[in-house]
Amino acid sequence: MNENGDEDAILFELSSTIVLLAGFNPCLLAVLAFLASITISSNGGKKEMLIIIGGFCAGIFTTYMIAGISFLKAVTILPASRDFITLFMTLLIGVLGIWHIYDAYHLRYHSKSTFKTPGSIVSFMNKIHEKNAFALSFFAGGLFSLVKAPCVGAVYLSILDMLIARTDLLEGVVYLFVYNFGVVLPVLVLGVFLAFGLSPETVMQFRDKRRSAIRFVTGIVLLLLALLLHLNLI
Repeated sequence: MNENGDEDAILFELSSTIVLLAGFNPCLLAVLAFLASITISSNGGKKEMLIIIGGFCAGIFTTYMIAGISFLKAVTILPASRDFITLFMTLLIGVLGIWHIYDAYHLRYHSKSTFKTPGSIVSFMNKIHEKNAFALSFFAGGLFSLVKAPCVGAVYLSILDMLIARTDLLEGVVYLFVYNFGVVLPVLVLGVFLAFGLSPETVMQFRDKRRSAIRFVTGIVLLLLALLLHLNLI
């Protein structure tokens, strides 16, 4: 295998590990358990829960694809902007890494996160079990991805930064499809378990017990990635 092939293999393996970490983000765990609980409380069955979870994941996937393709296309159209965008995203990843570490401290000593969900989003999600469940949950997934971008999208930014520096538009879109599916895969799997009997309270208990540690590890990973990206080592 040539040098470029080795770099591609390393990039794929590293990013695959990172996106799985993104899928187990405490913010996603919380909202997934919340969606399951409101479905159960409204006497919804397995089919309705699977529809809601599928729609929510599709909304996240689509939002990430649109955002990723937009960034890659911008770099393709304006190649002179590549260095600026790469520098900006590297700095942003570092800042979000620091924020995650701070949030781990805040959770540990104040029992609440600095990544807050607006009440309007919670109110909207309460209505998802009504008519057009798939459409409403799809919209909720996209909206959640935007509103909670610092929480759920920080790890994804590192993947996007790698793609901007090392792929063309077509290749980048293929990678984006694979990576975005990797982000929602853990959510889909957990959603299936919830639909077939896993208690939402069990998920919330796990999330409450581990989210400080997950935040801290995510923050360290983001800082390490920002450093490696700055040094052009990945």
